[in-house]
Amino acid sequence: MEKANSNQSKSTSSFNISLPKNWLPKNWVEISRDSSEMQILFKLGHINPEDIANPLLTSGNPVANVGGEAVSVHGIESRGTMTKFFETMTKFAETGLMKGYTPEKIKGIRKQFNTLRDEKFDMSANIAIIRYDNATITKQALEQQLAMRTGGFADLKLPGMDGKSLNYLDHPEVKKHMSAEQQKLLKTMMTTVASEYKEKTAEVGMKTFLSTEFGYPAVITEMDNPEYLRQEEAKKKPKYVPPKNRVQMGGFDPLAGKGILPQKPKPAPPSKKIRSCLAIQVGRYVLTGDLLGMLEMLPKGSTFHESLTNTKTYVEKEIVEGKEYTTKHLIPVASTYLNEGYANQEQAQTILRALIDSIKDKN
Repeated sequence: MEKANSNQSKSTSSFNISLPKNWLPKNWVEISRDSSEMQILFKLGHINPEDIANPLLTSGNPVANVGGEAVSVHGIESRGTMTKFFETMTKFAETGLMKGYTPEKIKGIRKQFNTLRDEKFDMSANIAIIRYDNATITKQALEQQLAMRTGGFADLKLPGMDGKSLNYLDHPEVKKHMSAEQQKLLKTMMTTVASEYKEKTAEVGMKTFLSTEFGYPAVITEMDNPEYLRQEEAKKKPKYVPPKNRVQMGGFDPLAGKGILPQKPKPAPPSKKIRSCLAIQVGRYVLTGDLLGMLEMLPKGSTFHESLTNTKTYVEKEIVEGKEYTTKHLIPVASTYLNEGYANQEQAQTILRALIDSIKDKN
């Protein structure tokens, strides 16, 4: 596991949390941790496991030379890595076939990309912990997350001096910096945007409501699952039965359907709804960030995937016109997302539980 960025900023206030040295799951790295008086923002990255995959399995070539012997390769369905992408682009540029692109230009593009996100990561995620003075104000802050997604800024409320919450435009601090004309214009804009947002969310059946996550109050969104709707619509059409030796990547594999290739389990039917968490309140703290939304979006660790590194060999013998021919096949073994190091739901849950545990006793 890599260490956090040595250049990460350190909080000048007393707001800090204590986490174990190796608090992140396999292949997760803490890129940075930025602190202020009220907030700690974590930026995390997940290392792409395909960078260490057996190149024979991810090359896409059906035949390879292994130790001077021709081997039939049954590759895996890889997502690809940015490292391989830039290496391929560089090779194309070296041939001169890419007009306007040279190896040096590709090198510059690669450097710019790595400034935004290191190419070794296949995904990144942010998580913020915001601290408030007391649980009452924190509850109001959580309700603001709900109000912004149901009524827009027009329904947004801010804590008042007397502890009561006020509508955004009625708050003295807001009025102090805006003329009556500006307030009127902003209110009109807020109402328009809120109306458009409601129409769009209604189209996809999206609802936002208060619920719980990890046993704590949370703001949740729920919408119709397009995949479920697609499958329901497909049931009304004549069923297509694919050939038995059809493989997932397209084309035909002569070994498919013979019980030799790793068997992918029948997928579970898609859920009717897609659920996503927007914010969680833990005492006087609120957690937000896109990692919360991944809690149910990421696949489970038990999800099937062919191994990226482990293979088995199958020797096929045929007799043609009295002669025996032997073909050696290189086949990946069955595995899972967890074993192969892909990001999964359980890892996201582990990360969030660690953060919650670090603050739940600080209230």
